[in-house]
Amino acid sequence: MQKHFEIVPRHEAWDVRHNHVSFRMFRRKREAIRVALTLGRMQLRLGDDVEIILLDADGAEQARRRLSARRAHQF
Repeated sequence: MQKHFEIVPRHEAWDVRHNHVSFRMFRRKREAIRVALTLGRMQLRLGDDVEIILLDADGAEQARRRLSARRAHQF
């Protein structure tokens, strides 16, 4: 299953959304990215593929990172 995490700027904050539902707001962009990556790695352990997307204020994509559960379990 594919999970989506989006990092979206809001008025003086950064919103981390999971499947288009707000998860938590952070004051700093770095914190929002760190939490989104941590949540994504947790989903990998459950066997889900993950996509983390950084959006700008207009909703345009700035960066995207895909994590594959198959690659994580190839050891």
